[in-house]
Amino acid sequence: MDTLGYLGTLDAEVRDRLTPWAGRIPAALLSRCALVRLDRGDELVRELDRFDSVYVLTRGTIVSTSPLLDGGTYVIDEFHAPAAFGEMEAIGASPFYHSSLMAATRAELIRASGKDYLAWLAGDADALLARSRWVVQRLASQSSHERSLLAWTGEKRVAYALCQLYGEGGKDRLVVSLTRGQLAERVGASTKTVSRSIASLAARGMACIEGRKVVIDREAFGLLEEMLRDELGQSAHGREGSARP
Repeated sequence: MDTLGYLGTLDAEVRDRLTPWAGRIPAALLSRCALVRLDRGDELVRELDRFDSVYVLTRGTIVSTSPLLDGGTYVIDEFHAPAAFGEMEAIGASPFYHSSLMAATRAELIRASGKDYLAWLAGDADALLARSRWVVQRLASQSSHERSLLAWTGEKRVAYALCQLYGEGGKDRLVVSLTRGQLAERVGASTKTVSRSIASLAARGMACIEGRKVVIDREAFGLLEEMLRDELGQSAHGREGSARP
């Protein structure tokens, strides 16, 4: 793969973040990278799969998930390009991936073998220090974020998920494609709680119900974001950049 040539085709913000790092990696290692394309809903890795690769998200959105006891899944976090996955496992010498990763949109990632990634870090002390610091910061941030969300009511977790979906949609008016059951999996709540929460939010102008569909427009999004801002401590439409190189 012509990794540097591929980086030149990316959006300017993503390209400008990744090119300096790619320039530090030996050409032989870059040439062994591969491009991975995912459609929405495709799994990249599953929790407890054997670790073998580090991935860099270059286009699209990836969510990390964890299984629930009832067989569903809970969305831990979402990441927008550029973002890196597998560094924690590589640096920590973990034999397994710590969470499942799934494409929330169509996505592209650069894949490098875990061995090649570690070979690069072994020969670049500055990069090793920078990426190790990032892993520690991400662990601290993720732990704090999870504790915060788990302490929220089911209604506020639903509101947070709707804000995330609106941000992903990129339109002034979003018709939520997820069913009540899928939303329940995303926020770690029962379907009944999700339905009750949506009705409560709609009664306050934070959502619209059209048949079985939930609709979020710009005004509703503003009200949702205002409700969540004080608790989250930042804009509630997703924590972009928390996994960025």
